[in-house]
Amino acid sequence: MLIDAARDIAELNRSRYGLRMYRMRALGLGLGAICVAAVLYEHTASPALWTLLAINGLVWPHLAYLRVRLAKDEPLQAEFQNLTFDAAMGGFWIAAMQFDALPSVLLAVMLTMDKVIIGGARFGARTLAAMAATCLASSAAWGFAFEPHTSYPVVLACLPFLAIYPMAIGVATHSLSRKARQQKDLLEKMARFDAATGLMNRQQWLYAATLELKRYQRTGRPAVLVLIDIDRFKDINDGYGHTIGDGVVEDFARLMKTCLRDTDTGGRYGGDEFGIVMPDTRWEEAIVAAERLRRQVSAFSFTGEGLHCTISIGLSEPHAGIASVSDWINSADGALYRAKAKGRDCIVVGC
Repeated sequence: MLIDAARDIAELNRSRYGLRMYRMRALGLGLGAICVAAVLYEHTASPALWTLLAINGLVWPHLAYLRVRLAKDEPLQAEFQNLTFDAAMGGFWIAAMQFDALPSVLLAVMLTMDKVIIGGARFGARTLAAMAATCLASSAAWGFAFEPHTSYPVVLACLPFLAIYPMAIGVATHSLSRKARQQKDLLEKMARFDAATGLMNRQQWLYAATLELKRYQRTGRPAVLVLIDIDRFKDINDGYGHTIGDGVVEDFARLMKTCLRDTDTGGRYGGDEFGIVMPDTRWEEAIVAAERLRRQVSAFSFTGEGLHCTISIGLSEPHAGIASVSDWINSADGALYRAKAKGRDCIVVGC
C-alpha cells in the first residue's frame, strides 16, 4: 500500500514536472521579452533581432516543454539543459540591449534566482557563467556597445516582470516545498510501517514493546503483549498461490485494526505473524479482545474467494521474571506455540 502510494506520487510528480517548468518559462520569458522589446524599439533594432526575440519569448517555451516530454528516461537532465540555454540567451539579450541598466539587471537576477531555486547554488553559478560568456561574446560582436541609461518607457515596460514573476516563483516554490514535505512524510511512514498492511513494521513494533516494558518496570502499570499467527498459512500459499496469501494477510490486518483500541499498538512481526502491545491491560481483559478477533477471523470470507482461516493467539503479561523485551516476546511466543499444539484456533496465556 505505502509502496504503491510512493510510486503514484513519483509518477505524478514526473508528469507534472515538465508542465510546471513550461508555465514558469512561458511566463518569465514572455514578461522578459516585453522588457527587451522596449529597449530594441528605442534602438531601432533589425528585423532579425525582432524575429529572434519572438522565437525566444513565444516559441521556445513550447519547444523546451516538448524536449522534456520526449526525454522520458532523463527529463531532469533535459530541463537542466533548457535552463542553461535560457541563461545563455539572457546574456545575449543583455548585450543586445547594450547593457541598458534596469532590464539587464532584471534579466540577470531573475534568470539566476530561478536557477538557484531549482538546481542549487552550484547550478546557479554554472548558468550565470554561461550567461556571462554569451554576453561577452555577443557584446564583442557588436563592438562592446555600452549604453546603460534606462528611459522612463523602459522602466514602465519592466514593471510587469518585476512585479509578477517573483510572485509566481514564490507560489511555485511554496507548492514544491509542500510536495517535498508530503514525500518526506511518506518516506518516514514507509520506514515505520509495513507496506502491505499499514501496521507498524517489526522494528518499530519491537521498539513500542520495549517502551511499554520499561514503563511497567518503572511504574508497575500492567500491559499485555499479544502474538497472533494465521493457522496453516503455508498451506494457503501452496494451495492458492502467493497472491491469495498476500490478500489473506492484508484482509487479516484490516480485521485486526478494527479490534485495536486507540492506545494499542499493532504490528506485523513476521510473514503471517502479528503482534499487539496493549498498555494498561490485564490478561483477563486482553483475552476478551483476543477472543473477539478470533471469532471475527473465523467467520470472515477472505480475499473474496470464500476462503476461511483461523488464528492462534498467545498472550503474556510482564512480571519480575521478564527482564527484557526478548523475554516478553519469548513468553508470548511460547503461549502461541502451545495454542498451536492444542489444535490451533485458540488462545493461550503465557506464564
